[in-house]
Amino acid sequence: MATASKIGFLTLLVVWGILVLGSNMDQAEAQGCPRNCDPDADYMICPPSTTQIREICENCCTAKARGCQLYSNDGSPICN
Repeated sequence: MATASKIGFLTLLVVWGILVLGSNMDQAEAQGCPRNCDPDADYMICPPSTTQIREICENCCTAKARGCQLYSNDGSPICN
């Protein structure tokens, strides 16, 4: 009889843990990169290509998430 109550307790503990971790995952996903355009960014380059991509709306966070690098109009890198 004691074994059955231990199994029931462990099952409830696992279900509770899944619910708590699941609710924290939703909050973590909501904290993504903001979609604000960096006014200093003139173009970006996304490796392995060396092509300059113009007409962008990126910032340091969104560019790095894509594996890209932002550059100002004088060619100096932004977000080092």
